[in-house]
Amino acid sequence: MKDIQHIDSDLFARLAQDDEEAFTQIVHFFYKKMLPIAISLVKSETVARDIMQDVFLKLWLNRALMTTIENPAAWLNVVVSNTTSNYMRAQLRYELRVKHSAAQTPEAEEIWTDLDARFTKSLIDDAIAELPTKRKTVFLLSRREGLSRKEIASRLNISENTVRNQLTDALQFIQEHLKRKGVFLIPPVIILQSWLQ
Repeated sequence: MKDIQHIDSDLFARLAQDDEEAFTQIVHFFYKKMLPIAISLVKSETVARDIMQDVFLKLWLNRALMTTIENPAAWLNVVVSNTTSNYMRAQLRYELRVKHSAAQTPEAEEIWTDLDARFTKSLIDDAIAELPTKRKTVFLLSRREGLSRKEIASRLNISENTVRNQLTDALQFIQEHLKRKGVFLIPPVIILQSWLQ
């Protein structure tokens, strides 16, 4: 009997070729697994079902990408998580607006910004963990310890040009990693750079 990972890979490969039967099988299998998770997060079965519809719509619209994603099943789980988080943040924004009966207050804006930053940072941290050792070291020395390119080059005994290239490659990898994980609304690299400064 094929193991579940092989079955997943086979179904997603067929989906990438516009196989509607494969799509139906994926929906039936993953819907049962992920609906309870969504319900536990949003505390509403109706909302959770709407979220799942959005998730599978995204899956169908991005079906051609399935052959380029290393682990489609994990990708789908991330899409569920992101879609649910987006709903919860939107709901919080709405509730804050209603509560203050006007345009969003500074307090509400601060809460929104904090939630958004925490969510984004978590995703970026996951991507950083997958960087090659040398690239991750350069990246963390720059973005977490605040060292200049010259200081990093001196500490690691490499050229400043190498440091610059490693930082550029790291940022590109993070952006591509997030896209592979199904994060379509993540800020572009230029915003990512500012956020990590």
